Amino acid sequence: MSQRAVKSVQPFEFRSDFTLAPAPEQPAAPTEGQLTLTGPELARLLSDARSEGLAEAARLESIQSDERLQAVTRKLNDALADLVALAKHLEAGAYEGLDIAASLDLINATAQRIIDGQGDLFATC
Repeated sequence: MSQRAVKSVQPFEFRSDFTLAPAPEQPAAPTEGQLTLTGPELARLLSDARSEGLAEAARLESIQSDERLQAVTRKLNDALADLVALAKHLEAGAYEGLDIAASLDLINATAQRIIDGQGDLFATC
């Protein structure tokens, strides 16, 4: 004879009349306008709500990032336009003793640094 450990004990309702036990109560039917959900349905609904919330947050973050990058790009374009206007001014005003070639080289180097710095737009806050 083998022995097994008892894992759980369930109470037994003893009835001397040997009739069937009463049927368990069924949950009340939903009334008009009331919604009932099972566990898996509720879990799916919560999962959908969470994923929609994350997608909306990502969309808003993308919009803010795009606006920031556009503002930085406009500032860089304005700086380049100012450098070009200065270069034209120096070319037009031929002052005596002024080394226009050195000034133009300086302006071109500055413009090149600004253009190269556009790669850092993503690091700008």
